[in-house]
Amino acid sequence: MRIPDRRSIRHMLDVIGVLVARDQKARYQSTAMGVFWAVVSPALFLMTFYVLFKVMLPLNIPNYASHLFIALILWTWFQTTTMEAVGTIVGNPGLVNQPRFPVAALPLAATVSNFVTLLLTLPLLVVILWVEDAKVGPALVALPILTLCQFVFVLSMAYFVSALNVVFRDLQYIVPILLQFGYFTTPIFYSADALPERARQILSLNPMLQIIEAHRSVLIYGEWPDWRAIGILLVASLVLLALTYRFFRGASLRFLEEI
Repeated sequence: MRIPDRRSIRHMLDVIGVLVARDQKARYQSTAMGVFWAVVSPALFLMTFYVLFKVMLPLNIPNYASHLFIALILWTWFQTTTMEAVGTIVGNPGLVNQPRFPVAALPLAATVSNFVTLLLTLPLLVVILWVEDAKVGPALVALPILTLCQFVFVLSMAYFVSALNVVFRDLQYIVPILLQFGYFTTPIFYSADALPERARQILSLNPMLQIIEAHRSVLIYGEWPDWRAIGILLVASLVLLALTYRFFRGASLRFLEEI
């Protein structure tokens, strides 16, 4: 695989910047509340689940609002990016057909754009953590590593589904079903500790479970994450990214024929 030179990298970054700006503008320019919807949407989910599982059917999970909101925004980053990535190639034939356009920038831009949306929710997260008297400690320095870990994992999924959907168009209908299944098998509104041991062992294979639990440990309890689990996940995600990017590059040779 050819190593990109400085000029190619700069061109790629410029393209990503334009695509992210275009995406953020398209999301909110025609709405009355604009970027506030980035906060309002997860806040409404938070209120719904909080009333359901804290008031009506209490699960007795400490710091439940923080427990829930952390999982919601992290899962939303993964889910939205994956769903958008499915159509990034087939939905942009004009860009793909342009000479020298870095097609690999499309899934990467979707990943970055949804990360920007996640950043918009951080002020609300800080307020929730403060209200619930979360513990703040040195473990906060682990957050960049956790973010990198999820970024690599999300990007690897984006490259895979975007390339596969070009030749297998049914994927656009399969991915939402798989994500819905993943939503309920990831401890977002419940706690993995409440599950039987066998179920916990099976769900521990879910990368999003490891990422969410690590963020909860750092942000709510001020504790260091399970570095062994995070290290394994980061290495596995890097390997997965290398494989999916290679698959994407190989499939890109047929993009013009298929779309």
